[in-house]
Amino acid sequence: MPQVTKTNNENEFRLTRSKAQHQESITTNKNTTISNPQHEQPSQQQVSSPPHISVTSSEGVSHVNTRQYLGDVSNQYITNTKPATKRKPLGGDNAPLQKQQHRPSRPIPIASDNNNNASSSSSSSSGSGSNNDANRLASLAVPSRLPQKRQATESSTNLVEKLRVSQPEIGERSQSYHKKSRLIDYEWQDLDEEDSDDQLMVSEYVNEIFSYYYELETRMLPDSQYLFKQTLLKPRMRSILVDWLVEMHLKFKLLPESLFLAVNVMDRFMSVEVVQIDKLQLLATAALFTAAKYEEVFSPSVKNYAYFTDGSYTPEEVVQAEKYMLTILDFDLNYPNPMNFLRRISKADDYDVQSRTLGKYLLEITIVDYKFIGMRPSLCCASAMYLARLILGKLPVWNGNLIHYSGGYRISDMRECIELMFQYLIAPIEHDEFFKKYAMRKFMRASTLCRNWAKKFQAAGRDLFDERLSTHRLTLEDDDEEREEA
Repeated sequence: MPQVTKTNNENEFRLTRSKAQHQESITTNKNTTISNPQHEQPSQQQVSSPPHISVTSSEGVSHVNTRQYLGDVSNQYITNTKPATKRKPLGGDNAPLQKQQHRPSRPIPIASDNNNNASSSSSSSSGSGSNNDANRLASLAVPSRLPQKRQATESSTNLVEKLRVSQPEIGERSQSYHKKSRLIDYEWQDLDEEDSDDQLMVSEYVNEIFSYYYELETRMLPDSQYLFKQTLLKPRMRSILVDWLVEMHLKFKLLPESLFLAVNVMDRFMSVEVVQIDKLQLLATAALFTAAKYEEVFSPSVKNYAYFTDGSYTPEEVVQAEKYMLTILDFDLNYPNPMNFLRRISKADDYDVQSRTLGKYLLEITIVDYKFIGMRPSLCCASAMYLARLILGKLPVWNGNLIHYSGGYRISDMRECIELMFQYLIAPIEHDEFFKKYAMRKFMRASTLCRNWAKKFQAAGRDLFDERLSTHRLTLEDDDEEREEA
C-alpha cells in the first residue's frame, strides 16, 4: 500500500463546510479586533446573501470561491417567501391566459352636465394612454410563436366567448320557441328535466336535436309517386320485395334502424333511377348491406348476403351495386330514423313496453305498404302510438304530453295515417313474413292481437277519433273540470 504524503493527500486540498466556517470565523475575528473591538450586529443584507469563501491552497495561493454553479446547497441563506400558488398558467409565466394580479379598471364615462365634460375627456385620454402602454407591454410579454394546437384552441374559445357575449338572447329565444305552446295550445310537463343528471340523455340539447330531425326528415323523403313513374315496376312487386327484405333482416338479427334505413335508401334510389325487374333483389340486398354497416356494431359479411340470395348474385356484384347506389344518392345516409321519434314519444307514455311493441309493429306497416311512401316518419310514429294506446285501452288516448313529445301532432293531423293503418289491419294478410315475424312470442304476438282488435272494433261500429278519448290537458278529469268552469 503506497504511503500517503502531502503531495498525494486529497484531504489537504479538500474544503469541507466546517473548514470554511472555521477559516471565515478566524478572518472575521481578526478584522473586527483590528478595526473595532466591539462586536457589531451583521446587517440584513449580509445575512441574506451567501459569503465569499476564501480558500488557501498548500502552495500559499489564495483565491475566492463563490460557488457559482451549486449556489447555496445548504439552504442556509434561502428566503422564507412562498409562492402564491403551485399552479402555473399554460405556456409558462408569459402565457397570454395568465391571470393578472391587479388590473386597473377604467372608469365608464357617464353623461353629465357640461361642467364635467372637460374632466371626463381628460380622464378618458389619460386612460387611453395607459391602456395603450399596457397593451404594448402585454404584446411584448406574449411569446412570438405559440404551438398551433394551442393557438387554435384559444381562437375557438375566444370565438365562443364573443358569440356568447354578443348574442345573449339566443338561449332565451330557443327556450321560448319550444315552450310557447305550453301556455297557448295545450298543457304539458317538462319530462326532460328528470334526465338532467344523466349526461347520456343530453336533455340540454334534446329540443335542438329533434328540431333538426323534423327539418331533415322532409329532405330525405322519397317521391310518393315514383311507383307510378316506373315503366316496369308495380306496387305489388315492391310489396314482395320488402317482405323478403324483412325476412332477411330477421334472419341476420339486425336492429330495427337497419331495416328502416334500408327501405328508405331503396325508395330514394328508385325515385331517381329506373330499375330492371331482375335487379330488384340485388338492389334490396345492397340496401340492407349498406344500412347494416351504417347502424350495426357488427355487420354481417357480404358473403352472407350473397348466400341469402340463393346464389343469384355474387359478393362482388353486391359490392358493385352498393357503390353505384351510394354514388347516385351522393353518399347521403343521414336519415332521421323513425325509431328515434318513437322513443321520444314513449317518454310521454312512461316507456310502456306493450305500447312500444305494438307501436313498432304498426310503424313497420308504413314501410311494407306502398301507400305510406312519402309520409314523414314523425307523423307515422305519432299515428302508431295513438293506435297502440287505443288498442290497449289507455285513457286518455292522446293528451298534452303526447302532443308535445310527438312534435306537436294533433288528431286532425294524424287522421289520414291512422285510417290507412286501420285499413291494413282489417284487410287480408298480404305480407306473410312480416305477419309471421310479429306473431312470435317475443313480439307479444302483436300482429295477431292488432288484427283481432281491428275486426272487433269495426264490428262494434266505434269511432277511431272519439273526442271523449283525447284531451289537450294531461288527464280527462282536468278536461271535465275545464268544461264545468266554462
